[in-house]
Amino acid sequence: MKVTKILAGAAIASALLFASCSNIAATDGSGTSGEASRAVNTTVKTESALQTAIKNATAGSTINLGANIKLTKQLQLLNSGTASSKINFNGCGYTLDCSGISSGWGVKVNGSYWNICNMTITKAPDCGIVFQVGGNNYVYYVKTTYNGDSGLQIYNGSHDNYIYKCESYYNYDKANGGENADGYACKLSAGKNNVFEGCVAAYNSDDGWDLYGQPYPVTIKNCTAKYNGYINSSYQTTANGDGNGFKLGSAGISVAHVCQGDQAYGNLASGFDGNGNSGKISVSNCNSYNNKKYQWYRISGIANK
Repeated sequence: MKVTKILAGAAIASALLFASCSNIAATDGSGTSGEASRAVNTTVKTESALQTAIKNATAGSTINLGANIKLTKQLQLLNSGTASSKINFNGCGYTLDCSGISSGWGVKVNGSYWNICNMTITKAPDCGIVFQVGGNNYVYYVKTTYNGDSGLQIYNGSHDNYIYKCESYYNYDKANGGENADGYACKLSAGKNNVFEGCVAAYNSDDGWDLYGQPYPVTIKNCTAKYNGYINSSYQTTANGDGNGFKLGSAGISVAHVCQGDQAYGNLASGFDGNGNSGKISVSNCNSYNNKKYQWYRISGIANK
């Protein structure tokens, strides 16, 4: 397989403009408008109301945040919509503050066919949001910041998730010396057809993207990984953080991940690291520069440099 490397254009802007609450039914990741306008539409302003609305959500429901909410227990998205009528969870630009949770993830998604958008998920003791099982979820304009592990993680068979124009900053697992907190982790056991597009990962203590041990190809396109391995803009490092922009697998596996139009710069280690993955990783229209260790490392068809 021919592997190409072409300089990309300007960096993807880090600021995201939140879509209005009224737009959620019009953009559901399936190319259809869905049925949200004809189903239950509720706005919540307290944790109790949010937990109840999420628990009772059915296909076509829309749940809007009407205020910043501090969570004291994990928010669990367990129900499922359908391909033609998703469940819509719109943050409307507000924040889920997970600092009141004693341990664990902030948000767990075990359901399928959710639209999750327009919110910040911050300060969870562990990962900000995890897609554990299920699939066909569409996540857009979501920021995950200052969490105690990865900002957004997909694993345990979760499949066909589309992560679009999200941001993941300043995630740091202090208890492990920064070893595990990636911007985005799709690793160990995630299912098929997971895609990241137009996302940004910066200042995460481990890697921007981590596909360690992932058994199925992941597509990452038009994404930016910058200054990972550092935990703040003062370039403070940690004891165990790796600091790769895109970690594309691990030794003992052979998976043809896809990188299109991505760029990596300013990372503590390498911009793009195959990490022992023997598969023919597809890299096209990507750019890697000013990374501290290597720009390209252990990727078949690209010389280490």
